[in-house]
Amino acid sequence: MRIRLQPLIDLRDNIVFGHEALTVKDKCSAPYPSATEILRTVYTSGYSHNHHLFINLSAQDLSNDNFCDEIIEEYTHFSHPNVVLEVSEETHPDSLPCVNATLQTLQYHGIKSALDDFGSQYSSLSFMNELSVDVVKIDKKFVQQAPYQSKSNTILNFIVKMAHEMNCITVAEGIETQEQLEYAKRANVDLGQGFLFNAYAEEQKIDVLKPLTSQMYN
Repeated sequence: MRIRLQPLIDLRDNIVFGHEALTVKDKCSAPYPSATEILRTVYTSGYSHNHHLFINLSAQDLSNDNFCDEIIEEYTHFSHPNVVLEVSEETHPDSLPCVNATLQTLQYHGIKSALDDFGSQYSSLSFMNELSVDVVKIDKKFVQQAPYQSKSNTILNFIVKMAHEMNCITVAEGIETQEQLEYAKRANVDLGQGFLFNAYAEEQKIDVLKPLTSQMYN
């Protein structure tokens, strides 16, 4: 198992805003690490405190009764102000009140949250209404189709306007071409993520150490 850090670029000045920790599974059958384990692994590798670190929350994380205490303990240990935990729209709608309570607890302790792949599900607006998030990551299908389909372009602009009115930072996912980048900028998207930015910031690879326990830094 490895963790690849994919850059998120500030579209106003083309500087690195942060990275998303993407889990790359090898041929072995090792289970995916939890958000707590990813946080610990990245920061024990010497990750810059100047950059935001985006980490995906799994269903296993959200169903763990001790998750809040565990992630807050790690966050406090590393004294990092720029952690963002991503919630997928694949989260079951019935669990939204519980998920929102978790996000609010984490926000109280300084940990930000993001809604990932916004627009990928029919219940997108319900998620925005139910969850207290700081960042909205716009699904790549709207970003990639915006230069060629007026409907996707209109939806992209609508999502950005709505998110900004709710004081959320916006991220355009899946930017692969210069044309897609220009459309995202015209829509006033704050951050960009995708293969196009590999030239701006070289992706890093971190080997996940075993076992992934708190004893790594004791």
